[in-house]
Amino acid sequence: MGWKALSLWTGTPYPVMIVTTESMVPAFFPGDILFISNHHRNVEVGDLPVCWLPHSAFPMIHRVLRVLYEEKSNPDLTQLILTKGDNNLIDDTLMYPEGQDYLPRSQILGFVRGYIPFIGWFVIGLQDFRWLRELVAMSCRGIGLTH
Repeated sequence: MGWKALSLWTGTPYPVMIVTTESMVPAFFPGDILFISNHHRNVEVGDLPVCWLPHSAFPMIHRVLRVLYEEKSNPDLTQLILTKGDNNLIDDTLMYPEGQDYLPRSQILGFVRGYIPFIGWFVIGLQDFRWLRELVAMSCRGIGLTH
């Protein structure tokens, strides 16, 4: 219930995320914990949106490189966003769905609002090392935290 409440408060289904790649170095490193919110506003160059592309197993957090506007019907304007990882040589166009050169604002789940460095390595370790996960579970049973 706590996660659901946090999701409602931040306006995104993923209010906390852990960096797992080096695409945003030096801004973020693997193991950094990111805090995300999605309060409706226009996207600006330099923002750090969280996008979950249809063919991806994980969300992508890259910096906004360019913002354009597409007029669908007067007077509504749709923001189109081009992203790029700080540590990548090229923009993310190749990662977008086929035939799509930009992301519409509707494909953004939220924006990075803050972070804590390196603490996420514990969670990454639990996912990558079965023995560590079992050790933590046994420790919790030993002190009465699980049944």
